[in-house]
Amino acid sequence: ITTAKILWISQGSLSQGSTPEACLTWMGLRTRDQHTILDLDYRPSLWASVDDARSMATRAIALATVVVGNSEECEVALGVSDPDTAADALLDAGVALAIIKLGAQGALLATSTERVRVAPTPIEVVCGLGAGDAFGGALCHGLLEGLSLEDSGALANAAGALVATQLTCADAMPSLAELHRVMEDAA
Repeated sequence: ITTAKILWISQGSLSQGSTPEACLTWMGLRTRDQHTILDLDYRPSLWASVDDARSMATRAIALATVVVGNSEECEVALGVSDPDTAADALLDAGVALAIIKLGAQGALLATSTERVRVAPTPIEVVCGLGAGDAFGGALCHGLLEGLSLEDSGALANAAGALVATQLTCADAMPSLAELHRVMEDAA
């Protein structure tokens, strides 16, 4: 856990049993210069209340260096849904990189010194299952490769979009070549 290049924790894993404390302990073992990612992946059925989800999100955000969520998930975690306000709240909480997924409007990526809005990748949605996973996988690639915010966001957005055009998400995870092709076609 301390040497992994990326630790990715989903908020869903923070909802029940002994797993939440284990995840928070793992996050706490990492330094602030490592990629410790919290995915605000809010699933209402996993939580007793929104207040419980917000309380746990607050604890996890304090340990994360990167937070990813959509507007609804930011509303649950932070009490705000406006993308810029949510990004500011995450940065104020000590996160190094705030990523707000905007669906058909693209994505917002923000650090203390840079703010980028990535244009959407135009598609016809077939099934959204797995789109967030593809977004996350491509984001991790961008972080590990040291890509710019704009390039990381565009790659992640294209990955999510491409998977959403397929029926089966596990079989639809794109290769890097496929992502570059989708991005070129969208330009």
